[in-house]
Amino acid sequence: MRNDVLNRMKQVTSYIAISSILLLQGCGGAEDTRPARNVVSGVVTYNGTPVEEAIVVFRPAEQAGGQTANGRTNAEGAFTMGTFEGTDGVVAGDYKVMISKMETTGSSDALPEDDPNYDPNPKPEPPPKNLLPEKYASVDTSGLTVSVKDGEDKKDLKFELTD
Repeated sequence: MRNDVLNRMKQVTSYIAISSILLLQGCGGAEDTRPARNVVSGVVTYNGTPVEEAIVVFRPAEQAGGQTANGRTNAEGAFTMGTFEGTDGVVAGDYKVMISKMETTGSSDALPEDDPNYDPNPKPEPPPKNLLPEKYASVDTSGLTVSVKDGEDKKDLKFELTD
């Protein structure tokens, strides 16, 4: 009788283990059906100096279709591009590139409405100024291009901006 109970417990344990494995295999989340992406990174300099906090944008060279990618430079001017999220890479294709670095403005000096010095008609703040030559802020005038081949990472791009 004891052997029957032990055998039955082994069968139940085996059944639970196999069921758990099969269930866990199906819990991997939804498959990523977005286009494959390649790692693309590099450095932006302006007159030989690394550019910090610049925005780098890749726009598909062909207007129809394609995916825009973007990145932001760090203190060393280094950037890594992302298409759908963060730095997830760039879809293969030919791109026109634009780069800009906008002047950072301090927080607004707007006062709360209950402040005696509150101005209901404040002067509009001027738009932020681009700290790089304006020609680089447009894909039509930058002259910068990149070709990303399917399955090939590009980790050594250099955008050397000048006046």
